[in-house]
Amino acid sequence: MKKAELLAPVGKMENAIAAIENGADALFVGGKGFNARQAADNFTTDELQDIVNYAKLRGVRVYVTVNILVKQKEMKELFDYLTYLEEVGVHAIIIQDLGIAHMVKRYFPQLRMHASTQMSAHSIEDVLFLKSLGFKRVVLARELQLQEIQEIIKTCDIEVETFVHGALCYSYSGQCLMSSLIGGRSGNRGRCAQPCRMKYTLKEDGNALTKESYLLSLKDICSVEFLPQLLEAGIHSFKIEGRMKSPEYVASVVGTYRKYMDLALRNEVYEVTEADMEIMKGVFNRGGFSKGYYYNRGNAKMLTPNSPRHIGLKAGKVTYFAPKTGMATISLERDLHPGDGLEIIRKGKESVGTGITKDCSAGSQIKCHFDYYVEPGSEVYLTKNHQLLKQLKATYQRPQKKLPIHLSIIGHIGEPLEVNLNCENHRVVYKGDVLQIAENNPVTKEQALKQLTKLGSTSFFVEEVSIQWPEDAYIGISQLNHIRREGINQLEAALLSHEVNHPYKAYEEISRKAAIVPIAICHVTSLEQLEACLQVEEVTAIYWEWHYDDVTSRIALERCKAYGKAFYLNLPAIMKDTSHKAYNQVIKAWAESDIEGYVVRNMGEYEVVNGLGKAVIIDYNMNVANNETIALWQERGATRVTVSVELVGEELDGLIGDKEKIVYGTLPMMTSAQCVLRGTPQCQKGVKEKHLFEIEDRKQTSWRIQTDCKACYMQILSYEPLVIKNSEVQRLKQSFSIRLQFTNETVEETKAVLAAYFGTGTKEPLKGTGFKTVL
Repeated sequence: MKKAELLAPVGKMENAIAAIENGADALFVGGKGFNARQAADNFTTDELQDIVNYAKLRGVRVYVTVNILVKQKEMKELFDYLTYLEEVGVHAIIIQDLGIAHMVKRYFPQLRMHASTQMSAHSIEDVLFLKSLGFKRVVLARELQLQEIQEIIKTCDIEVETFVHGALCYSYSGQCLMSSLIGGRSGNRGRCAQPCRMKYTLKEDGNALTKESYLLSLKDICSVEFLPQLLEAGIHSFKIEGRMKSPEYVASVVGTYRKYMDLALRNEVYEVTEADMEIMKGVFNRGGFSKGYYYNRGNAKMLTPNSPRHIGLKAGKVTYFAPKTGMATISLERDLHPGDGLEIIRKGKESVGTGITKDCSAGSQIKCHFDYYVEPGSEVYLTKNHQLLKQLKATYQRPQKKLPIHLSIIGHIGEPLEVNLNCENHRVVYKGDVLQIAENNPVTKEQALKQLTKLGSTSFFVEEVSIQWPEDAYIGISQLNHIRREGINQLEAALLSHEVNHPYKAYEEISRKAAIVPIAICHVTSLEQLEACLQVEEVTAIYWEWHYDDVTSRIALERCKAYGKAFYLNLPAIMKDTSHKAYNQVIKAWAESDIEGYVVRNMGEYEVVNGLGKAVIIDYNMNVANNETIALWQERGATRVTVSVELVGEELDGLIGDKEKIVYGTLPMMTSAQCVLRGTPQCQKGVKEKHLFEIEDRKQTSWRIQTDCKACYMQILSYEPLVIKNSEVQRLKQSFSIRLQFTNETVEETKAVLAAYFGTGTKEPLKGTGFKTVL
């Protein structure tokens, strides 16, 4: 069993101190820009320098999140920011955009790269691809089971990081466009509005199957009960989520995980106490914890249907409520204290809360006033535990974390007093004033030790000391203090030193010119849609949704060849290693046919099909947003890239190479391992007659559900198609291939859209919306 790194979230300096004091080995922090938690406080450049220095002087690593998609106009600003981060000496940067990796390789060879979970790495093939780009660590998708993680660790020889505690996204990270579509707040740009924490109703063929509830809201993961198994698996880093949480949250979770990681490594009897679980639940939980995906595929037990917010610990039950006075009688199950906060979750209504002003004992009854009606029998929760918060705050209010020093003091009469300080593989030798013979009152060994080991408020403590000291030596006490201070200053400088050992180059924007002939493409999912598209002369290429169906796909290929259209096989959005084992040879066999190429939706698929002698198209969900990313894919051999659907208007100008833009389509907004139909009578696995399933939001907008039962994932489709108007399409056609993405359209709808884009009239396509400009 190897020791793993405990990695803590930090959104402000107080959280950093809380994490370090409670045993974190490393911190991940964000700057004011280019990070996926724009709502957190985050750090200015000066503050980043401070936190890096503070952590280094306590033996703690700092990773900086640069984990959003970067637009072309921001590349020079990004370059300057990376220059600063390299100069500061951060231990690593965490990246989502492959364009950043391309820039780092060209300009910043000393910057260590970690692949963010926003890259959705979920297979051995994904991880090997990232390793080939120079990444030293991969933060795996949260949706992987432990046995899948173990296979990746055994096969890939790269550091693996996984989430062990905190919030879970409903969608694979990096594969969610829902917030962007609803309100222009892109999760890929760090501004997610968390639509998965809203209420929805599940419908089948227009009929409600459930009442309105939090269908997409997942409980936080907690893995403290099975940490030994995670350590045995060889996971390098255990990541705690929560850069927007309080310092008390950081203290509670980091402290608990530090305790049990150390316990597991000592090979003692491993048993997590209920008291320790209650410490974490008392600070934040959404109706309990789940084990995440480590041992399960998505299931209803992972959901928190009653409330997406912190509900604390059960404190009692309402036994009586007087509507006229608003007074509720509560029977208590636990002690309460002044400053505590209570909350009652009301079915179908907003929760209500109140405060406690005096000590109350478990088993007693208390009366509390509420502004709204509270139903007798309602459960009451302690959502703010004042005493617990005070205890947690006490763990970091007076920082104690220091680095150990091995101190060697060498004194000889007539020679400068020499002090050797050894810490963290750094050695400093400082020589002070000459040691003289005492005329009277010599400085004793004990006095010298007292002054030279008085490290007070410094970042160090003396773990081991040796001293050579003559009995008749004399040196002034002030000189001993000076030697100590200067020695410590030099040791701090050594620990903080960071040299950039390569010459800096000015940033040059990539501006490769190529003779590209844009084309019109249709993506189709049925033979009926295909036939409609084949009739349009301007459409020269077809992307066929494979759906694991070789028989129908062969028919589609033959129809395309009959019309002289290029045929591309569109591969699944998610391919875990089980899918790779089952289908890789099938996918490769298509290279022996007359297909033009493949459309890939993840890095692992690219690893499989690249080199087969066929064209490879990068799909839109691989989040291409700038020329650095386009150049990386070109250098890897990709034929064409589809740019992110979140890029609009002028954001598309200046992009290079053979590229395409989706101008019409009902697109997946979320891709999730947590299917709302799994475990219900409506599960579509093996069902021939498919039904229409939707989730309806509070505005009565319905979002269609699409399932992949082979790979066992679900997608939530946009409530209406993305539509770019003809006037903009005509402009785009000068430098972009354009794609129409048909998903569930009928033949009549398909023909209407084709007529709108390729007909002779000025008719606009079906009603739809473009993505709002992402801020």
